[in-house]
Amino acid sequence: MKKCIKGLLFLLLLVLISPADSLATQWYIRGSAGFDWSTDANFHDEDCSSKNPAALFGCGPGIDGRSLGAYGDFGDFAVFEVAAGLHLLNWLRTDVSIMFSPKIKYTGEANFLNVPGEQPVSADAYAWTGMVNLFLDIADLLHLNMGIVAPYVGGGVGLSYNHIGRMTYRFPSLNKHKISITPSGSNTGFAYTLAAGTGVELSKKILLDISYRYSDLGRVETDSGNMYMDSLPEGIEIASTSAPLRTHGFLLGLRYLF
Repeated sequence: MKKCIKGLLFLLLLVLISPADSLATQWYIRGSAGFDWSTDANFHDEDCSSKNPAALFGCGPGIDGRSLGAYGDFGDFAVFEVAAGLHLLNWLRTDVSIMFSPKIKYTGEANFLNVPGEQPVSADAYAWTGMVNLFLDIADLLHLNMGIVAPYVGGGVGLSYNHIGRMTYRFPSLNKHKISITPSGSNTGFAYTLAAGTGVELSKKILLDISYRYSDLGRVETDSGNMYMDSLPEGIEIASTSAPLRTHGFLLGLRYLF
């Protein structure tokens, strides 16, 4: 985080000391679609020692020797993004973006003690993410003539609202207790992205935008509340759990210059 702040301050200083003829106040909008794929996303208790309400997993190793939890990921899913921005310099632009990931599916495997066989876990989720981004257009920065290709690097900081539906834990090898369903949950937290890509000039006003991006969208959290159990229909009160949402992805879109 400190490195990001220092980088932003450095870019601001460059803007302030840049000669007037390098300034380029050109507005643009862009829209993109693509897909992300999740890195490992393992659910654990927010407080494994919680007693009231009780922690879902508890502390210590599970049946496989790893810390008690649910081990899996959010798979791959579609993303959609719109943004409006401004060229601050010939080689530096900034924009504000909103990204929506509508259909995220979590799949994993729990490792509760005294449960033989598989322990599959599943849930549906979605995320809304707002970012303030900065991009360095490499060709203009280094005074390179690259024709219609305009490579760039950049990143952004912002907030992500992550919602996960009720999580289903199944225990097919048990005789009585075969399913538990935990509460859904929502969380809003700090997020950031790092990106590299290129614009391809289709006309003087329109660029094809192709990019790779790494995103850290904060955490996905289930709320504390009543957990349904088929062996105990009235359920029990449990505490919250959480997992990180980090992704790699590719976006393809259009950038329109005013």
